[in-house]
Amino acid sequence: MILSGQKGYLLVEGHGEVEAAQNLITRLSHDIGLYNIPWSKPLRWPNLHQWQGHKSGGVMSGAEFIRTKSDAGALLILRDEDDQCPKDLAPQIAQQLRTLKLPFPTAYVLLHPEYEVLFLPCLERMGFPAWDRDSWEARRGIKEWLSGQLPKGRSYKPTVQQFAMTRQLDFPTLRSANVPSFGSLERGLRFLSDYSDQAGKVYPAE
Repeated sequence: MILSGQKGYLLVEGHGEVEAAQNLITRLSHDIGLYNIPWSKPLRWPNLHQWQGHKSGGVMSGAEFIRTKSDAGALLILRDEDDQCPKDLAPQIAQQLRTLKLPFPTAYVLLHPEYEVLFLPCLERMGFPAWDRDSWEARRGIKEWLSGQLPKGRSYKPTVQQFAMTRQLDFPTLRSANVPSFGSLERGLRFLSDYSDQAGKVYPAE
């Protein structure tokens, strides 16, 4: 169990995801009954698809930065993955995270192809037409598709709309739609809760 005064840290990449991800993770944690991890405001960190960023950032440096936080009780790394398959990349990064032997559990979760995939089953409650592809994770370009549904002259901007649309997410709808990325996120949060008192544990598990 996370000790009094400790909290979960969240690393994201995008500007729009800072406010949106905090709302998402806090609400989802409460929705599945996980009250033992209070979440801090997400921190932006570059190159979270790489172990070591070519110029800066990367998963390793982000995790080591959170290690310096005396109140860190858990770490969630949340990132879009447009190009690679999460089933391949996430276990690779998780294995490297285990080598760090961090003093808290860590979850590495990829949203495929991008954060906005979480919106797709809930589009009609947000005032958009229903998603017109045969798969939730069929292709990248969800942001562009959303822009195409808006009145002429307007476009979808994560820094403007991502938070408001996240607040309208309905978790039972997402579960019944079987969005793979959402399932991975839920499992990651449960993992952090289940192993909140065990240093070095990493999701996806071996």
